[in-house]
Amino acid sequence: MKSIVLVALMAVFGSVTQAQTFDDNTSQTLKNYISEFPNQTQFSVAIVDGNETQFYGQVKFADAINQLDNSASVFQIGSVTKVFTSTLLAQLVIEKEVRLTDSIQKYFSFSLNEKGMTLEELSNHTSGLPRLPSNLNLASVNPQNPYRTYAEADLEYYLSTEMEVSSDEKTYQYSNIGASVLAKALENASRKSYEELLSEKIFHPLEMNQSTLRETEIQSGLVQGLDQNGNPTPAWEMGVFEGAGAILSSTKDLSQFVKAHFKEDEDAFSLTLMPTFLVNPNLRLGLGWHILQDDAGNDLYWHNGGTGGYSASIYMVPESQKAVVILTNVSGFHPKASSVDELGFKLLNSIGN
Repeated sequence: MKSIVLVALMAVFGSVTQAQTFDDNTSQTLKNYISEFPNQTQFSVAIVDGNETQFYGQVKFADAINQLDNSASVFQIGSVTKVFTSTLLAQLVIEKEVRLTDSIQKYFSFSLNEKGMTLEELSNHTSGLPRLPSNLNLASVNPQNPYRTYAEADLEYYLSTEMEVSSDEKTYQYSNIGASVLAKALENASRKSYEELLSEKIFHPLEMNQSTLRETEIQSGLVQGLDQNGNPTPAWEMGVFEGAGAILSSTKDLSQFVKAHFKEDEDAFSLTLMPTFLVNPNLRLGLGWHILQDDAGNDLYWHNGGTGGYSASIYMVPESQKAVVILTNVSGFHPKASSVDELGFKLLNSIGN
């Protein structure tokens, strides 16, 4: 799953100039960005401004760029999945099934090698866990599907024998294994599968009808992923890492998800927005979300994702009810994959101008 390069992102924030008329420039802006990527690349974009949502789609074919209605097309969203995992955590907190301060040991029947970390620390990446477990050797796996062979038994061995935290001091350290362990703890707490929790508490209530963990359930088919060289590549099968990056979704569905954060209700969505940790003056952490600031000084919530064949980026400003969702079959390993985040911020900056 794609690395989150916050230093580079902050540089983008300082370099984007104010756009002209939004509707006149959006298609050209997308065209400028998609032209840098291989043939068969698709961009699917949702622009949310209050109650209004606009969808834009483009595809590059035979070196020509054409408009495409792909708002219901499905892509793998990679690490944006972590925000959904944290939303499930928040929902179970609201329902008094768990507490943010609960030790994760409470939700595992075997003894963990590290017992002190909490559910909140797994959600906001302050648990001290590394990016990946020590018993996952990426050099020996299929690079087109690196997580597929990591089994439940491997995870249990890691948790009971090899799991270690990097420091006693609480710091920000982005962790795929942390999100995966969180999802497993929520399964154990609720006695429901991660898939069941997503469907019951997020997908069904928000009518996210194209969102799933299973490619076989997508009626219209998954948009073909492209590797860093532009060749077809499969969606990653995440297995026990599903809580870190397995969700398949569309911009139509994700626009519903972000708008759920715009209500003033005290619910799971509002709970995920509450700051839980200060990294530095420019970055705070909610539950799952990274919290920056927009040009007006409002809190800007962001997360991206990338797998071998897909990239995703979400920006939202609940205070002004603005958001941008970008899904694409640009590989997270493409040399210019970070421009997807740059495009998202540029479009967000354009809303209402």
